[in-house]
Amino acid sequence: MFFSVGVEMPANDNEAYGMIVPALCNDDFGCISAADNQDEIAEMVREAILMIVDLMVERGLDITQLKDAGPFVYAANPEYAYCKQWLLVDVDLSALQGKPQRINISLPDALLERIDNRVKQPASGYRDRSHFLAVAARHELIGEASDMPGSKKSQGL
Repeated sequence: MFFSVGVEMPANDNEAYGMIVPALCNDDFGCISAADNQDEIAEMVREAILMIVDLMVERGLDITQLKDAGPFVYAANPEYAYCKQWLLVDVDLSALQGKPQRINISLPDALLERIDNRVKQPASGYRDRSHFLAVAARHELIGEASDMPGSKKSQGL
């Protein structure tokens, strides 16, 4: 999942870069981190995100419902005016979303070949077929139930 990260720039050499992840900040949680130099920002914020999301899972929250409004929305919010830069950081949350289960499915060979070709592309970001199918399923399930095939909405009724 991509998270918007606000970066507070250090005022001098003795200060660190401050980072905040607004999508993970609410009345119960706050996701902030710091890095001594720019090269450490992504690593430090990924660690902070994973720690907060793990805590959310422990408390029984459904992390599949996490939403990030995007860096432009957060940058326009006066609450985050101190953040002079905004980044998007991709964090793989799949390990925190439950125990993997092996299933047996059937797909047309042409479709399976297209999936495999996509997974093999270096810039695809997919680890394997299972990861591809999980991402596709999550994408499909994000919409309301009324968007599902066979619903009145999807049939134009």
